[in-house]
Amino acid sequence: MDPNHRLDRRTVLLGTGAVAGGLSIAGCLGANGEADPDLYATPAADEFEAVVDSMWLEEHLSDVELLDIRDTTAFTEGHIAGAHRLPETAMLENHYEETADGYEATPDAIADVVADAGITPADDVVVYGAGSNLWETYAIYTLRAIGHDGTVSLLDGGFSVWTAADGETETGTPEPTTASYDPELEMDVVATRDRVAATVDEDGADVQLVDNRSPAEYRGEHGNDDVSRRGHITGAVNIEFTQNLIDDGDRLRSPADLETLWLDDAGLDPAEEAISYCSTGVRGSVGWFIMEQLGWETVRNYEGSWQDWGTLSEADGYYYTSGPDTGTVVDTFA
Repeated sequence: MDPNHRLDRRTVLLGTGAVAGGLSIAGCLGANGEADPDLYATPAADEFEAVVDSMWLEEHLSDVELLDIRDTTAFTEGHIAGAHRLPETAMLENHYEETADGYEATPDAIADVVADAGITPADDVVVYGAGSNLWETYAIYTLRAIGHDGTVSLLDGGFSVWTAADGETETGTPEPTTASYDPELEMDVVATRDRVAATVDEDGADVQLVDNRSPAEYRGEHGNDDVSRRGHITGAVNIEFTQNLIDDGDRLRSPADLETLWLDDAGLDPAEEAISYCSTGVRGSVGWFIMEQLGWETVRNYEGSWQDWGTLSEADGYYYTSGPDTGTVVDTFA
């Protein structure tokens, strides 16, 4: 496979998926034609390049690698046939490390985790969880950050929609498999402390900063006791990550709704660089993912996020703002 390929999600993808022969297999999506199409074909999958639905996946199940980010118990009790498990704890704990210069991505560590799941850099991958929530987008961001060459897509609706459609599933644990993965950090999707600081002063920011935490965290009314400061990076607007989702995080909002939220009400411009952040980068990955789907030319996720920025000093140029009447809270779908 050409390592530089980029395939449209509506084409037949290339890849393999080996599982243990002793796994219990059940289900078939063939009944979808008589079911409610809204359950299996979603507006986001129709419009966005890196989003697929159950109908698409059923056609290409044997052509992609699947990464299940749910916990061990949920995976063992049932997962999409051929899926590998990528633990969310491994992503968070291994993806970056704290240094004197801030949190830095550690691509070798996360590449080892991905390789243990049987994924190679050229594989076309579909990520899924229980729905379409923050750990799913963080897995996509993580793969992109370590320079994954194949396509990486989100299954809108996740495992719950797949099983509702009587999709093919397995129980048990696949046979262990390890691939070869040589990572290369992709700075086009990663924002470092220095990059953020270079855009911020006491009057605002020269880049579009989006805080994906709750309004209470953004205003400094609630926060993590492990950091010394509460509030938001000066110049950031607040779009809580939950506004991008419906049905308690089961799936993405429609593209029309997301355009209203990000472009119309927040007034953000896809032609200008944006940096997404939250507390650790997990919630920030939702904003990063949505902005990419909405056509942003350059959007990055801040490694460390407030867990990093909240420990710093304004005297050193790390400006922040706090208070009930500060900043801009966009609450279209709050």
